[in-house]
Amino acid sequence: MKPSVWLPVLAALCASVAAEDDPFGDAFDSGFSEVETAAPASNSELYIANRLIHRGQWATAHSAPAPGATDHRGLASLVTAWNPRLEWRPSERLNILVDAELSQDWVFELRSDADWKTPYRDQRETQFELNEARLAYTTPGWVLTSGRQVLTWGFNDVLSILEPVNPPQRSQPGLYDADEARLSRWLTEARYYLGDWTLQGVIAHENRTAELSVYGSDYYPAAAETDDQTPDHGWEDQSAHSGGVRLSGLWRNADIAAFLWRGYNPSGHLEFRPGGIERHYERLTTLGAGLSLPVGPAILKAELAAEDGLAWAPVSGNLPRTTERLGWALGGDLTLPANSRLVLELSTRYLPDYQPGMAATLGEEFSHRWAIGVEHSTARERLTLTTAILGFGLTDNTGQAIRLGAEWTINDQWRSELGWVSYRSGDAPALQAAEDNDRLFWQVEWLF
Repeated sequence: MKPSVWLPVLAALCASVAAEDDPFGDAFDSGFSEVETAAPASNSELYIANRLIHRGQWATAHSAPAPGATDHRGLASLVTAWNPRLEWRPSERLNILVDAELSQDWVFELRSDADWKTPYRDQRETQFELNEARLAYTTPGWVLTSGRQVLTWGFNDVLSILEPVNPPQRSQPGLYDADEARLSRWLTEARYYLGDWTLQGVIAHENRTAELSVYGSDYYPAAAETDDQTPDHGWEDQSAHSGGVRLSGLWRNADIAAFLWRGYNPSGHLEFRPGGIERHYERLTTLGAGLSLPVGPAILKAELAAEDGLAWAPVSGNLPRTTERLGWALGGDLTLPANSRLVLELSTRYLPDYQPGMAATLGEEFSHRWAIGVEHSTARERLTLTTAILGFGLTDNTGQAIRLGAEWTINDQWRSELGWVSYRSGDAPALQAAEDNDRLFWQVEWLF
């Protein structure tokens, strides 16, 4: 059965939680994996592939706007995008890869622009994203890679707590393609192979933050714009570099890993100033470990993490304080008969020095998340039907996000997707801004 479609998108839903990561499993195989790239000669060193994409959204649950506010009812997005990918291998050891996307959202042209907020329009109307731009040198014993890239360190597909390297997407939870769920970042990575073990060292030159909802978006939770105090990049200030080390390998049939990472909290924290609300980004130290163990038709997963240096601001005008947070997550991935799959995951975050003032920034003393997903492939595995539910808390009234989807691979060049996302906020603060944002979404791709 082909890699899962719903898992990365559900991970994006999870990213709407304050101070949570937005991971997706490294089982994801990008849309380019099935493209026959341009290689007319057997010794060709240059490979080129392209995607032309049309995608859109239709809001189904919005109420009428207040006077002077943007009317988000009906058509919410209508995007055309071009996604080229180039790979050049001048030698057996040297590899250069560039993957970018240029997109235009025509909804701003089709609907009245009188109420669109400028920050929202600037970020959403015309976008250019450099997804990957990396240079790699490979030998039998070690690999050195530098450039903009994504590194996945976690084991759980949805609720991983072991993803400190790349910041998550959070601006439109549940509505991302798999390759958009985490933001790429300028990194230099070295890998050294020791038999069944791999030692990784990573330096992050770019301190990219999580992409949050923009002022004017229908997912934006506040009535005023937040002043974002983004940290310096490493090429601007040497002391602003982030980095870490990771050891992974095979032990008694289990994949295991442990890491230490020092960098900025990509979510940041809010501080209330006389002139308005500011978002600052504090330095964190994260220690994590996890494993993945195959047992018959299932894969069992477990993760542990400890974070030190999380900031929270208890009262307006007060200086922020720092605290620690522990986390653990369990997961199971079960292959079912008839090309079906079931995924169950549960994660918990715990604040050992909890105080009531932490709730607004870090959540309650114990924060629980759970995920259930079912996937079924049919029609010679060209049609994949998915159902996914993400739960906040352990009771019915703490909020859920539900996604139904169907992906149809028409042939080797054409793909289409149709789906629906629904939010039930309940008592979950993370879903309050998404409560009335239920919507249909669709996408058509031409690969060449």
